[in-house]
Amino acid sequence: MQNLQVIQQKPADRVWLNEAGDTIPYDRTKPSERANERKLPSLAKKRIALRKQLEEHKAECFAIGKELYQLFLDENGGKAPRGKGKGNIIRYNFDRSIKIEINVNEPIVFDESLLQLAKAKLDELLSDGLTSAPEWFKPIVMEAFSSQGGTIDTKRVLGLRRYADSIPDKRYHEAMSLIDKAIRRPSSKEYFSLFVRSDNGEYVDVHLNFSNI
Repeated sequence: MQNLQVIQQKPADRVWLNEAGDTIPYDRTKPSERANERKLPSLAKKRIALRKQLEEHKAECFAIGKELYQLFLDENGGKAPRGKGKGNIIRYNFDRSIKIEINVNEPIVFDESLLQLAKAKLDELLSDGLTSAPEWFKPIVMEAFSSQGGTIDTKRVLGLRRYADSIPDKRYHEAMSLIDKAIRRPSSKEYFSLFVRSDNGEYVDVHLNFSNI
């Protein structure tokens, strides 16, 4: 997070600055404006301090989780996995009342130009009728390339590859090859979770999602 500085104007200042940089005599400010200036800077300072603590706690969580996983690997002569699913970690305390998870999400996006070429191949195939593709296949293709809020469903598009044995047409396999080439994994993101086992034996996620507290 950027270094944020909160400045609080007080009645003793006699003159306050507004957002345009104009000087306003304190006695010309409204009671509601004075209340805003009294409470909001204090709230902002507390939130910034809490955010810093959360950032430090997040770094500690990942560091401890990876340290414990590395110790486990060293004890068992293992190596951290690579490729899909790399970095996924689950560790427990001794009586398994506490569980931590580190999950790596590698979202798939498509090169739009290559994806459009693949769709053109499939459209050409479908326009030939049942001689090139079975009747049930057309709605599957249409659903795969329909966008929700401008976003293509990657699972549906990738799911088209499972029909390779049912559709021997050369254009279909060329389209699948283009889809494979279109796959991009620009970034990955790690997620940390900590669970504590409740009295009924279920693990409860001790989340820090502000909207769910």
